[in-house]
Amino acid sequence: MNKAFNQFEIRTDIVVIGHNPEMADFSNRNGAIHGYAAYIEASNDYGDTRQLFIDSSRCEADVVEKAEKLAKNLTTRFEVLGKLPIGFDNWAEGRARYGSDAWIYYGNSEEFAYEQRELADEQCEGNVYGEY
Repeated sequence: MNKAFNQFEIRTDIVVIGHNPEMADFSNRNGAIHGYAAYIEASNDYGDTRQLFIDSSRCEADVVEKAEKLAKNLTTRFEVLGKLPIGFDNWAEGRARYGSDAWIYYGNSEEFAYEQRELADEQCEGNVYGEY
């Protein structure tokens, strides 16, 4: 399994990008203004990830456009030159990809096994006679 980071994709999160006390109400006591943050997420075949914050804005399309352009450039750089971005060691470690070997190795195997049992149970429920 290749542990070299070889895939670059984008990810967005809903985040607080500012505050305006005039917008405060019962459900938003601080007057938080929400927007979108875009990240480049690098991953390897094992499932490890690292992420780099790109930008935040009230408009998701704006941040996605910037992040997609950079992700495309980083992918091309890796494919052509075989090099990771400058300063890649400083990227924040992310969560392991769901269901990957890294995800299981880092302590999520019980959750994964539980989901597999649920899936098997759902497939068996379709049998009218209860036979497995």
